Amino acid sequence: MISRKKLSKIAITSYFTFLLVLTISGIKASSINITYWDMNMELDNVVDYDGVRIVVFFLPTCPHCIDELPILKQIDSNYTLSIFMLDITLKSSNQSLIEFKTTHALSDNWTFGYTSDDTNRYFDLNSVPRKVVLDNISRIVDVIMKEEPNYEKLESKVIDAINHNTENYNPDFNKDSSIQIRNLFIIIGVGVSAVVIYFLVKTLVNK
Repeated sequence: MISRKKLSKIAITSYFTFLLVLTISGIKASSINITYWDMNMELDNVVDYDGVRIVVFFLPTCPHCIDELPILKQIDSNYTLSIFMLDITLKSSNQSLIEFKTTHALSDNWTFGYTSDDTNRYFDLNSVPRKVVLDNISRIVDVIMKEEPNYEKLESKVIDAINHNTENYNPDFNKDSSIQIRNLFIIIGVGVSAVVIYFLVKTLVNK
């Protein structure tokens, strides 16, 4: 027969384990997402992929976006990474993506799609091109806004991603205050719940 004291310890340990899992899940759920509609018009997420990634937000008719393509091709040939080309205007089919890919002779290894509304809002996509460099654990290294195409700058960000030079990462996205506040409330809530449960179990055992 297990004593009440032992049962209370088992209950408390189990509950703390549950709270820990809940906390980790909550923090993970508040991480960055870059969702998009793929070539099959199904919702996908860039962060679900592995390795270093470059996400390019573009419009097929944007001259500056087209000017970026030779640099992206060069980066792609020099480094092991994935490139996502995401049109910021959702269409009813993938035809415009196929035409863009074919016209500019882009690699079959590149991923094409349309950004979701959530992604457009998060990155405030009111101008293109815009490039997001992610490391292999989906942390944002940098968000490169509309500017003259620059191979050296993009290459330096890719190298930072490969080597995890986090001191060079973009603080505006990795220190998002809304995410930090959400995570803080999760941790506080878990802590308060743990204390309440502990005293409830202790009271029951002492009866």
